[in-house]
Amino acid sequence: MAVPVTQVGILRALLQIERNLTGLQRDMRNNAQTWRTAALAQSTPIVTLASNMNSAATAYQTRLGWLPTIQATPEWSRIAALYVTMGGTGQEFADMMTPLSAVADQLGPVAKTTYAEIIAACDQIIAAINAPLSLWPE
Repeated sequence: MAVPVTQVGILRALLQIERNLTGLQRDMRNNAQTWRTAALAQSTPIVTLASNMNSAATAYQTRLGWLPTIQATPEWSRIAALYVTMGGTGQEFADMMTPLSAVADQLGPVAKTTYAEIIAACDQIIAAINAPLSLWPE
C-alpha cells in the first residue's frame, strides 16, 4: 500500500517551491556579486570565471525547471489551492519566474571573454535580481 499524498505532503512541496525560488533569487544575486568582485580584482582567471558563470547558468535552468515539472503533476491543483488559501495567487509564481528566467537565459550566451564583459554581465544581473525579502542579511 502506497502512502497517500496528504496535506502534509502538499505543504512540503509548497515550502520546497518557496525555498527553490527565493534560494535561486539569492544565489543569482550573490553569485553575480562574487564574480563581479573577482573580476574587479582580477584575482581569478577569466576562463575560470566564465566557466563558473556557465555552470551556474545551467544549474539555474535546472532549478527553474522544477516548478513547471511540479505544475504538470496531478497534485498541482492541491498545491495551488493551498497557496491561494494562504493569500497567494498563481500570478506570483510568474512574477518571480520571469526575471529569474530572463537572467538564466542570458547568462550562458553573454560575452565573458574580458573582465569588463564579466563585470557588465554581473551588473545586469544585480540590477535585475534584488535580494529576497528577509528578516536578516543572507
